[in-house]
Amino acid sequence: MTLSKKITFPNFEVEINNFGFYKVSVNESEEFTIDDLKKLVLAESELGGEKLPVLVLCAEHASTNSELMNAMAKNINNPFSKADAFVIKSMAQKILANFYVKINKPERPTKFFNNKDEAIDWLKPFL
Repeated sequence: MTLSKKITFPNFEVEINNFGFYKVSVNESEEFTIDDLKKLVLAESELGGEKLPVLVLCAEHASTNSELMNAMAKNINNPFSKADAFVIKSMAQKILANFYVKINKPERPTKFFNNKDEAIDWLKPFL
C-alpha cells in the first residue's frame, strides 16, 4: 500500500500509513480539542472511513484537555479507531496518559509509548 493523501489542519495532520493505520501527527501549536477530534473523524471518513488502528504521534509540547479525553474514550466519538497507540514525549503527557487510562477508561484498546516502533508493533495485531 502506498501512502494515501494527507489531510492537514492547523493542529494536526492525518493519513493512512504504509502499515494500514491512521497516522495522526499532532503539532505543538495549540491544545488538541474536541473540535479537532470532530475534524479527525471527518478526515478519517474522507480517507476511506475504515475502522483501523490509530497511531498518534504527539509533539513534545502538544496538549489536550479533560473534555477531549472524556469524548475520545467513547467509541461513538471516534468510530474509525480499532485501537489507539500514542507516542508521547514529555512528563506532562505521561501524567495525562495515566489519567486518561485510569479515569476515562477508553472503550477500545489504548496504550502509550515513548518509541514509535514499539507503538507500531503493538498496533499490528489490530489490522
